Amino acid sequence: MLRHNAIRGVLVGATLAGLTAFGSGAATAASTDATPCHIDGYVCMTTNDIYQPEVYFAGGDEYTFFRPTEVTTISNDSSTGYCVSAEYNFTLSPGQTIQVTHTITGLSPTNAGCIS
Repeated sequence: MLRHNAIRGVLVGATLAGLTAFGSGAATAASTDATPCHIDGYVCMTTNDIYQPEVYFAGGDEYTFFRPTEVTTISNDSSTGYCVSAEYNFTLSPGQTIQVTHTITGLSPTNAGCIS
């Protein structure tokens, strides 16, 4: 009986130690920035495309995807506003970050916003 309880204690201790290790790792991963590329003067996009998971280009430039691409995050760290061509067009202001999934075909610089 004593031996059985000792083994059970070791197993419970090992399980708790394992859960603690994984729990702290998950908290660290959750606290990291969801947008890995914030580069001053650039627009950065995180996509669901396995061939092009991260796209960035200089502020003031125009960017067009080869095919409509699902973008999960757009960060405009430039001083230029952009019209984003997606399911519906929308404006991305300077300094703005959007974390909503859109299927995008391209971005073009704008001073006055977008016309849908």
